[in-house]
Amino acid sequence: MPHDSVLDATFAAAEANDWVTFRSMFADDAVLKQNVGPDQSVDQAMKTLPLFTADGTTLRYENVRRVRGESSITEMHDAVFTKPDGRVVRIDICVVVQFNNDAKIIRTDEYLDSAAAAGLRG
Repeated sequence: MPHDSVLDATFAAAEANDWVTFRSMFADDAVLKQNVGPDQSVDQAMKTLPLFTADGTTLRYENVRRVRGESSITEMHDAVFTKPDGRVVRIDICVVVQFNNDAKIIRTDEYLDSAAAAGLRG
């Protein structure tokens, strides 16, 4: 599967709360990093990522821009969370995604505005 298709499927799965498909896009030893926290294994991240939408919050990705490399893609996008009360939290994110030879994600380095992300808690 080409790298663009892997990312499309990964983000579509997150939007659909399909965490089984989301997880399947990653190599077993994948590492996820955010500028606001420590490195996490993909399995550690899978314990927390679904919590962002567990209360009925919806997620969609908008304004997607990509820069492609041989074994990586840098994607900039807006993650738009709509809380059950109708409040919208928009977070501008840049994520660098690295792939192995099997087109599985092996590492993500995500950079986001922590002040904007704080709106998810309130």
